[in-house]
Parts: sequence; C-alpha cells; structure tokens
Amino acid sequence: MDNNNILLPNKQACLEQLTKLGINYIVHHHDPVPTINDVVKIQMTDGTAYVKNLLYVDKKSNYYLILANHTTQVGKLFWKTLGLSSGNMRLSKEEQISEALKSSKGNVNPFAVANDSNNLVKNIIIDEELTKFKRLALHPIENTTTVEISLDDLQNKFLKSLNKKYQVIQLTDEVLEQQLEQQKDQQNLQTLAITVKKSDFSEWYQQVIRKAELIEYYDVSGCYILRPWAYFIWEQIQRYFDDLIRIEDVENTYFPMFLQAKNLIKEKNFVDGFKAEVAWVTKYGESDLNEPLALRPTSETIMYPAFAKWVQSHRDLPLKVNQWTNVVRWEFKYPTPFIRTREFLWQEGHTAHSTKEEAVKQVYTILDFYEQVYGELLAVPVIKGIKTESEKFAGGDFTTTVETIIPQNGRGLQGATSHHLGQNFSKMFEINFEDDKKQKTFAWQTSWGITTRSIGAMIMFHGDDKGLVLPPRIAKYQIVIIPIIHKDLDEKQLNERCEQIKQMLIKQKLRVHIDNRDNYSPGWKFNKWEQKGVPIRLEIGPGEFKNNEVRVVQRFDNKKYQIKIEELNQLNQILDNIHNAMFEKAKIELNQRIKQADNWKEFMTQLNLRNTILTKWCESQGCEQQVKDKSGRESKEKDSQIDGQVQLTGSAKTLCMPLKQDEIKDGEKCFHCDQQAKRYVLWGRSY
Repeated sequence: MDNNNILLPNKQACLEQLTKLGINYIVHHHDPVPTINDVVKIQMTDGTAYVKNLLYVDKKSNYYLILANHTTQVGKLFWKTLGLSSGNMRLSKEEQISEALKSSKGNVNPFAVANDSNNLVKNIIIDEELTKFKRLALHPIENTTTVEISLDDLQNKFLKSLNKKYQVIQLTDEVLEQQLEQQKDQQNLQTLAITVKKSDFSEWYQQVIRKAELIEYYDVSGCYILRPWAYFIWEQIQRYFDDLIRIEDVENTYFPMFLQAKNLIKEKNFVDGFKAEVAWVTKYGESDLNEPLALRPTSETIMYPAFAKWVQSHRDLPLKVNQWTNVVRWEFKYPTPFIRTREFLWQEGHTAHSTKEEAVKQVYTILDFYEQVYGELLAVPVIKGIKTESEKFAGGDFTTTVETIIPQNGRGLQGATSHHLGQNFSKMFEINFEDDKKQKTFAWQTSWGITTRSIGAMIMFHGDDKGLVLPPRIAKYQIVIIPIIHKDLDEKQLNERCEQIKQMLIKQKLRVHIDNRDNYSPGWKFNKWEQKGVPIRLEIGPGEFKNNEVRVVQRFDNKKYQIKIEELNQLNQILDNIHNAMFEKAKIELNQRIKQADNWKEFMTQLNLRNTILTKWCESQGCEQQVKDKSGRESKEKDSQIDGQVQLTGSAKTLCMPLKQDEIKDGEKCFHCDQQAKRYVLWGRSY
C-alpha cells in the first residue's frame, strides 16, 4: 500500500487505521502529556514500555525518527553504526516536525510517518531495549491518547503497510561500546583463528607457525625469520644439551663459515654427498674472488686442519668441541619451515679419540643425549637406530640416528644423527699422534648434530585444531595470568593481585606473564594464548578475587579447575604431569604408525595407509634400491584416495635399523628378495 494514500490527521483516523490493519491495541484517554515525564505517570499494563520519540534532521534535510525506551540514555555512537555522523544531526524544530510529520512538538510518534507524503523520514530507528517488552506505549497522533501495541505489530503491520524502513539497534553508548568491542574481538578472532583442521595438515602447519608467531617469511626462498617465540625454544634446547655434553667434557667453540674448495674436495665420498647442496661465494663488490669459497654445509673439512695442529700426542686426546651455528644447504626445491630450509641452525660436535672403542662409546652416548632432548624437553618420542650404508653420513664409518614418525601423515623425520667417522677424515687431514708406545697412529673421530628441525617435529606432534601446544619445559611463558576486569572489582586491586601471584610463581622458578592489556577482551586473550600454546592459563575475575583463588585452564587437554592462592606451589608438579601426559600420548600415536610386513603386498598396503613398516631385511644395497624404485612406481598407480583421505605418493626409503630389535633366525627371509634376512629395518616415506 502506498503511504501517499494514507493520511492520519487525528487520533480517530489513526485508531481506525490500526483496526483496519488488524492490530490489537489497548487505548488510554487522558489529559495532554507533552513530555515523557508526563507519559510515565499514566498506568499501563505489565510488560509495556514507555517510549520516547525523537525526530532528528541532518544538514541535507533527511529525517530520522528514533523510538527509545524512556530509561535509555540515547548516545551518539549509534549513528556511526548506521554510517552517519552524529555531528551532522540535530533535533528537529517545531516547523521541521510539522514539515515532516504534519505534527507538533510533544506529539511526535511513529504513526505520524503516515503523513510523510514527501518521504523525508529516511529511517526509523528502534531501540534494542524495546524488544524486551510485550507492548509499547505510543500516542496515536495526539498526546491526549495512548495506545499499547506490540513491537511486532508496529513493525510488520503498520510500518510495513507504509513501506517504511526501520532498524533495531543499541542506542546507549556504554552498551554499544561493549558490542562494538565484541564485534572487533570477533573480527580479530576470525583473523587470529586457524581456519583449517589439523587433518588439512600442510595448510594447518603453515597457519600455526605464522599465527603462533614462530616464523616470519623472508624474501629469500627457503630462509625464514625465527621470531622470539621460536628462538626461545631453540635456546632451551641449547641450554639443556650444553649441560649434557659438559658431562662429557665437550667444550664450545666457533669456526668460520667459509670453506676452501681444496679442503671440500679432499674426500670424494664426502664431497659427492654434499656437492649438490653447496652454496658458493664468488665475488666481493664488483671483483671476483681469487678462489671461490663455499658456505659450510657441515664443518668436518673446516675444523680438521686445525685438529691436525692441535693433536700431536696421545696426551692431547680426547679432543672434544662443539659449536652452535648456522648451515647453508641449497639443493632442494620445496622448503618447509623448520623441517627443510636452505639455512638452518644447529649444533655440531666433533671429537677425536685415541681408540675406536672410545669413539664408538662417544657416538652412542651422544645418541642417548639426543633421545633425552626429544623426550625430556619436547615430549616427542624417537626410535634410536643405525642408518643403512646407503643412508649413512657421506665419508663416515657408520651413522646412528634418532628417528620419529609424524602421526598425521606417517612420514618419517630424522631427528638428530651421531656419526662414527672412523679414521677416514683423520687420514685425509693427517690428524695423527704418537701413542704411548711411541708409534704414529691416526685418531678415531665422531661428529654429531641436532637442528631446528626438532622444533618442527614438536609442532607437528602436539599442535591441534586451535594451534600450537607447547610442552612446559620449552615454553617461553609456562603460565599466563589474565585478569578479568569487572564493574564490581577495583581494577588496581585486581592488577596488584595478579602481580602478587606472578612474583610467587617466579620464586618457584616458573616463567610467567601477565596479560593486562586493556585494548583486548579476556575472550580474545584466551584464544591468542591458546593459539601460542602456553601450557597453563590462570584467570582471575570477581569470584576468584573474592575467594582468594585462581581458575586454571590447561592447554593440552583443556582441563579447568580452581586452586587456592596458597596452593599455587602445586603448579610445578602440574606442569610436569602435563609434560608426561603429552609424551605418553605422543608415544601411543607414534606406535600406531609402525606396522610389520612379511611380504611385498603387506608392505605396500601399510605404506599406502600412511604407516611406516618394520620388515626383515637382507641388508643388500641392491635390494634396498629396488624397494625404493618399485614402491615409487606402484604408489603412482594406486587410487589417489582411500576412505576419502588423499594418499601420499613417493618412494619408501629406509629410516633406520632400530637398536632394539628381535634376533633374526636362520631361515627367516627378507620381505622383498627372499634372501636370508639379517636385521629388521624400518621403512617409510620421509621429509
């Protein structure tokens, strides 16, 4: 119905129109009530809101009618939510009310918009508070009568019949500020949130490392910025491992990163293993170097000329040094932060011994240390083993390793390696000494290293759909305290209580942070610190403040409970319990990805189910290569999905021959070539 055909000059016409529209109403006749203070003196039925009606006009003569609960403090912020400026708005004068509504001051009401024949009223703004009432008290054109009608009838019968636009919004600045803050928080949370499940593993990993503020991308492919949240983890690994190797009298040192080509090519097997990865410096300024210099892919050939100078007698042995440094390896095409990068951080230890037995013992001692780093710090289980001949360190005698398996995709991940170099490098670099029998002999050597790849393994094992989950022993903040500000709680006293608790926990050697930023809500902070993986969150609101307690929320399992402030000395034990629970869960997940196979069909079935496979094996390098080639071909021929899950492709390779394994008996065959088996070996696709 066109509102130009409806004019309501008086209350009688208005009441007749309400009846015609099927609107039920209760009518009250009374003396004139020109102000809201007069209106509220009229007795209405229960559940009825007294409505004040305000007509605003902007500089372009557009009118806006506001219907507000009589107790509402109409602010200015709501104009912004409408895309308008409060500075352009003025309350209408008498002549403007007459022009727009054919009404007068003291008689402004929503029914008068029927008289807006020129469509001057652009919007009718209804107070959100009015939605809480059964009915509204409104004047039908004249202030000598009041009717009670429902908001629904006003909107969906009366205003709809006039084709008039209306909006229900919050009008109070204080409440609107809270709503706008909540909306901002929600928008921030949407930006903050991990947008995929962990099952979408590659994208999930990329989002977690960025949004948990571990990594920032850099404009050289394969190189990344380790942000403080990540570098602290590396520092914890450094401190822990340094304490272990000091037991072995290993000393830290530093060698230059540049390597002369003549030293790099001294050992053919060694250089063949690294030549594809070596980056070279060929210029300085506009000039060519006289001789290109390699950036170290590893430091054997950098260190060992110095070893030859330092070792002259058996009394100079053992020589044990370690350095914490960076390495550059440039061969690969598809980098993954922490896992495969062109530059990475590591430690590399190098030792020289007078006997083979001492060197071998050193190799396995260091391997045990690496197992401790993963288990005691990162809560990541590993499998100790020996690499096959084709997978061992180039130029070494044998390589031991700690391997782990990423539960989400079943890929193997080499965690750290400890190499027995034999006398290969000592002969090459003339690291010889006079033994106690005055005989010249060559030193027995080891080298060993762990890298920032260990951080990637930790992320992959423990993270969940919300983001990072940090084991307590490597978290920069083990505990974050979040004060929950409330109108019934003095903010200064609340912050003082938080600081008091922080100092108590610091005395317990815990790493604690208070997040009392006033530009983020508690909900946003909860989500942010969950995403960053902080093991424990302490919440302190009015209830906790009153009862001298805190609310504890554990990141790992989302367990929530209250603790009295005097019982906060439990937190050290709680953090240890969290670490142990994370480790046990990870061990179960790792073991679920190890399957046994006795023949090729079983092997490929388990490989295509994203598992690693333990098999009996003949130790033949030819057999090993055949397995790699054949598994690669067959993986490309299978269905791309099994049970709706995208399948991995690629060759299987040997990960290690586990140190703990059953004895192979005579007559037991290699799973692939049916020759006599010699050892068990673990196969899988790997990073």
